[in-house]
Amino acid sequence: MQITRTGFLMGLAGIGGAAAQTQPRPKMHRFERQPLKVADFDAEGYVLDIGGGGEGIIGRMKPSQVVAIDLYKNELMESPAGPLKIVMDATEMKFLDGQFATATAFFSLMYMQPEVQRKVFAETARVLKPGGRWMVWDAVLPMLADPGMEQGTKGPLFYFEFHLPREVVKTGYGTLWPQVRMDLPYYRSLAEAAGFRIALAEETGGQFRTFRMELRKA
Repeated sequence: MQITRTGFLMGLAGIGGAAAQTQPRPKMHRFERQPLKVADFDAEGYVLDIGGGGEGIIGRMKPSQVVAIDLYKNELMESPAGPLKIVMDATEMKFLDGQFATATAFFSLMYMQPEVQRKVFAETARVLKPGGRWMVWDAVLPMLADPGMEQGTKGPLFYFEFHLPREVVKTGYGTLWPQVRMDLPYYRSLAEAAGFRIALAEETGGQFRTFRMELRKA
């Protein structure tokens, strides 16, 4: 099941079509807002941003360099102007092999099922140049059965305050409870299976955890 950031939050707010408004709002396990500093980074040439719609955080930082792809047109339309925006499935990208030196994924993996994630990892490795890097930011997704999670909820809802080099962006990301715990070891295994070398992997956070990874193509 594929869900979008915007669609999930619209549902929580009771916004959408008439059919959506007749449905009860999903009960979510809500985490308190958490600040997260997003540092700028050097990149040569175009930067492929996977799932770059919505708030378009990477596109805000590097508007003239980013090629933002997203499965949903409305997500790209809502993102800030600047990047080149393309509706594209990240499991089957239309780019030739070895086209990018840098790729990013900013809180987009959390919306994908494991089988989709595996394909995205493989496709990202394919379109990166040898030695290219993939920079990933995302939330650690607990399971409903984990201690402290509110029973009867549909999934976690994370509130953020992103501190970018030139602005602050407040937003929230909600998704469904995963069937497997999507933590740093989980994503490390996906990266290694796709042939990436892990150059950096770290967790941060307080009430809930986030992680950042930098992966290198051999």
